[in-house]
Amino acid sequence: MNNAGLQHVPVLITQSQQTADLAHALPRQKIADLLDFTEDPDSWQTKINYYLDLNTHLSAESYISPTPAYFQFRLPWWKRGIDIAVSLSALLVLSPLLLVVAVLIRLDSKGPILYKSARAGTNFRVFNMYKFRTMKAMADRLIKDLKYHNIYAKSSEQSNIEVNGQDYRCEQCQLLQISCRQPLVEENQTVCEKKYLTDSEGAAKFMKFRNDPRITRLGTFLRNSSIDELPQLLNILFGDMSLVGNRPLPLYEAEKLTTDASAQRFAGPAGLTGLWQVKKRAKGEGPVTDSERIALDIEYASTFSFKTDMYIIWQTLFSVWQKENV
Repeated sequence: MNNAGLQHVPVLITQSQQTADLAHALPRQKIADLLDFTEDPDSWQTKINYYLDLNTHLSAESYISPTPAYFQFRLPWWKRGIDIAVSLSALLVLSPLLLVVAVLIRLDSKGPILYKSARAGTNFRVFNMYKFRTMKAMADRLIKDLKYHNIYAKSSEQSNIEVNGQDYRCEQCQLLQISCRQPLVEENQTVCEKKYLTDSEGAAKFMKFRNDPRITRLGTFLRNSSIDELPQLLNILFGDMSLVGNRPLPLYEAEKLTTDASAQRFAGPAGLTGLWQVKKRAKGEGPVTDSERIALDIEYASTFSFKTDMYIIWQTLFSVWQKENV
């Protein structure tokens, strides 16, 4: 596709029987996706809508696959200017508080002062997000043991997703005797993304725990007051994220949102506070569901503006001391 006006148009092809040669040719020929005659018509519609609904903030240089790795969102100059001014000023003003908190963390429990977590942000770019440490050392190793306490999980049965030691490939790839194009890795085991998503359908996409035993004594206060989030001002200053935007996700959450329209949440700013947090708080509602959170993330990525950002910042200032219930 050499025409400059068409180079950003995603190409989808229909086929009745996939072959190994066809599967290997997709990236080379810059084919975005396959529409299989054997698939449910709703699946076709979902795929087509995904490409039609890519918002105006999104410009892709190529469509090798429908993953957010190819999103090319660029932060507007006005938004980046606000981020630099606010984050730098806040770091200077809050430096005495940051120093006191650092000392208290050191006295409260063993471990580093800052916690670094790999997060997927804008354009699915992975970066280290900083927080004051609120958990015991090596807390991430306990994540699977706590899955039954996840407030986003509908039931313990739906959360019990395990990867077995059998052939990781999906049935289609086994039939074609090829490697899956999008393998995932969990606990040093490889599993086909299609198979993983099929097996885990209905499981919670986000993780958040009540009465988390990993949290330190000081950590409870830091979390309730949102002070633990203050080191993210460094991420904002460095350009990893914005003051307002969709929350950067841990990789184990982000990988569940990469194969359907949910991926559009990554085609906008990643931020410290966002639309779904303030909307739920403003209404005084209970915990946000997966679908509500994703819908609000996509809404923000598609429609954010200076006015929207000012509204979110204003609402955040009034709710920063409120106990987290969303």
